Amino acid sequence: MQRPTCAQPKYALAAYDPEAAPYDEIWALCADAQHLFADQLPDRPGVPEERDAPSDALTEPPVRLLGCSPRGALKDGLESGRSDLGHGRVLRLGRLGRPLQHAVEGEIVAWIPSARGPGLVDLALDPWTVRPPRAAEQVWDAWWSGRPTEPNLWARDGTGADGRAHWLAVARKHAGRSGAVGPAPGTTYHLDGRHITDEPAFYCALGEAVNGPGGYAGRSADTLRDHLRGEADAPPPVTLVWHAAHTARTCLGVTPRTDARPPSFEELLDLLREMGVEVVLA
Repeated sequence: MQRPTCAQPKYALAAYDPEAAPYDEIWALCADAQHLFADQLPDRPGVPEERDAPSDALTEPPVRLLGCSPRGALKDGLESGRSDLGHGRVLRLGRLGRPLQHAVEGEIVAWIPSARGPGLVDLALDPWTVRPPRAAEQVWDAWWSGRPTEPNLWARDGTGADGRAHWLAVARKHAGRSGAVGPAPGTTYHLDGRHITDEPAFYCALGEAVNGPGGYAGRSADTLRDHLRGEADAPPPVTLVWHAAHTARTCLGVTPRTDARPPSFEELLDLLREMGVEVVLA
């Protein structure tokens, strides 16, 4: 798997516009970032005992975008010395410069000349959305050169449920861009169940079973139903051979779901059968 190099920007800063689809004007391409991930932040200091202690004692550091080449409105604002540089959205890029996933949004609060080269700047962004987990970076690195060709990369050690959720988001974006279609009628698919330990893992493995490594087939009951149906009124009849089904049965359990509890193995099995999928447990 090819990983990003310093010569290629890993991040882009886009102007924040909730009405723009999918992203607004690109303000800067940046070599790297610091303090972007929630589990990368330095330990917070203890709560001060003094009643009048400053309230910013627990303030988290801003996200730092390093080695950025400004353009557009941001470049104009820097050159004019304007203090209000606006609100931006940080995007993680792939090798070809296409956005893989939105990372964080916030206000640009400061900048300095960058040590990474003439004309480059380092930007500070105060986020107002939740920072992604470190597991997201592993997902983005796996998609750096495009859709993965190796199966089960979503199940690598350290990604966890958060990483699998990010994997599904990137796979969904790529599927939409490539115009992926649903399963072909009468086809037999093979589901590798060795790594299905939770609901996101089920959808990651199912996406690969139907559409190959990096494939997408939904990330919830509703999106799975839409994917299986495609442009037809009803899902086509297909067969799914679920290998190592005992792993999912053990990890997900068989107790029916209550309240916000994730679906059990039996409920996922029933979901597939309700959609016309003939499931063979192997």
